[in-house]
Amino acid sequence: MRKIKLSWRYYFILLVIVCVLGLLVYKLTHMQTVEYAKLKKEGDNRSERTLTTTAYRGMISDRNGKPLAISTPVDSIWVNPFYITSDDPGLRKILNLLELDKAQQDAIIARIKAREGRHGFVYLKRQVSPFIAQKIKTLDVKGVKIEREFKRFYPDTEVMAHVVGFTNIDDQGQEGIELEYNKYLTGKDGTRSIHKDLKGGVARKNDDDTEVKHGADISLSIDRKLQYIAYKYIKEGVINNHAEAGSAIVMDVKTGEVLAMVNYPSYNPNNMQDATPEKRRNRVLTDVYEPGSVIKPFAAIAGMESGQYDVDTIVDTSPGFYKLNGRTVRDFRNYGEMDLRHILMKSSNVGISRIILSIDANALGDTLRKFGFGQVTKIGFPGERSGYVPSPRKWGEFPLATLSFGYGMNATALQIATAYSAIANGGKLIPPTLLKRNKKEDVEAFQIINSEIAEKVVDMLTSVVEGLGGTASKARVPRYHVAGKTGTVRKAIAGGYASDSYMATFVGIAPSSNPRIVTVVVIDDPKGEAYGGGSAAAPIFAQITEHILRVMGVPADKLKKA
Repeated sequence: MRKIKLSWRYYFILLVIVCVLGLLVYKLTHMQTVEYAKLKKEGDNRSERTLTTTAYRGMISDRNGKPLAISTPVDSIWVNPFYITSDDPGLRKILNLLELDKAQQDAIIARIKAREGRHGFVYLKRQVSPFIAQKIKTLDVKGVKIEREFKRFYPDTEVMAHVVGFTNIDDQGQEGIELEYNKYLTGKDGTRSIHKDLKGGVARKNDDDTEVKHGADISLSIDRKLQYIAYKYIKEGVINNHAEAGSAIVMDVKTGEVLAMVNYPSYNPNNMQDATPEKRRNRVLTDVYEPGSVIKPFAAIAGMESGQYDVDTIVDTSPGFYKLNGRTVRDFRNYGEMDLRHILMKSSNVGISRIILSIDANALGDTLRKFGFGQVTKIGFPGERSGYVPSPRKWGEFPLATLSFGYGMNATALQIATAYSAIANGGKLIPPTLLKRNKKEDVEAFQIINSEIAEKVVDMLTSVVEGLGGTASKARVPRYHVAGKTGTVRKAIAGGYASDSYMATFVGIAPSSNPRIVTVVVIDDPKGEAYGGGSAAAPIFAQITEHILRVMGVPADKLKKA
């Protein structure tokens, strides 16, 4: 038998085959051990998709569940410049569908061109309607993405604007309740990771998904119906008095809940183009001013608490003025001798200041502070001002005298409403709130004055409205007894006071027979002869109060026929 001789080529080829097989075995072993984690991650990156479930912002509603701020679904359109070029014809079609003008389109195209070939993120337009988004989706342009978002909608527009506030395009609160309670209203997006197979189906799901957490809902103390009533008459009052602005607040005496809070001029939070800072101001709690004669009841309380004065105590106001350190305190005319009731009825500066100058110098300041003046109410609203009550060391006789009728200090309409609510509530001060209170919740109340004194003050303030010659006859409300006080002050300007610019205020308690609400009306710079609290603000109070008591179903008083 012939022996086959193998050439060196055979051995070389065999060696190559063995080496290749060995290399393959090594590579497979290495991949299964050393590089397994790395390769698995790369594979996962190709097949894994993270799906985001967008959280919507919590709803803001009134005390009866009526929506005041809701989130509506919208879509935002963006592109990844890695997959699309600036000259893509589909891009122009989309930009036209989005109703962008040429300048806007050119700016977007320039941003895409600068990033072409690179992964990135360029918004075409945010918060478009689902209808437009669906049209864009049907174009099926590569690199175009549609992202679900939510846009805030305010059904009551300008009526609720100053209370509710608004959000920015990223759904973050900017003013009002939207800002103050932003962290409660804001939700947290959920994520879900999935792995797709070669056919695009879901192969498996991950266990580390995070659940979407939608924002919490908030129920306000505001009653939508009462808010509309207050806004209607404040708006009419500002326009009819040719005034600069106006505000009103209605507070529940028993709970401290704010039932209505309005300002005019206002703005539409759904369209912020005309929303100037001036229009956006919630004057009820951000604007401080010298309140004038609405402070006199607190001076009367200081006098009564001293033990030297009561409702029928006589004070001589003759001759209608007097001088202190070369400066004059004066009344509209000489009222002669009057008791405390008539001092409030006639709004006598001379009478009330003589009472204050005859008692302890600290008494008035202490009384004002325990009613909440000079400090924030902590109502839970951004921008609330504390106001100012001067310290005793800054008082001489004249500043103390003028403080008794509301000059030399400043306050917000909210503080005035809170203080008068304490008088109406038997001397119990309840911190105000814009959130609806639970009926079973114990309302925090502080007894700051004797209930008997509080009742006497309400009775005297009823005479201011209903008594013969009282300064607030225009505040009378058909079928109800009403208590209240007017306030008229010259507006403070640099170096003194304006000669023809006023702040007109009326504060009322209704019904005074069984107090339910306190309403404060402030008119800023009314023009014409009707510039006072009794002529500019009191009639607006009467309109608001009449309609609100009717809507609330408050039983009418049995009034004596004239």
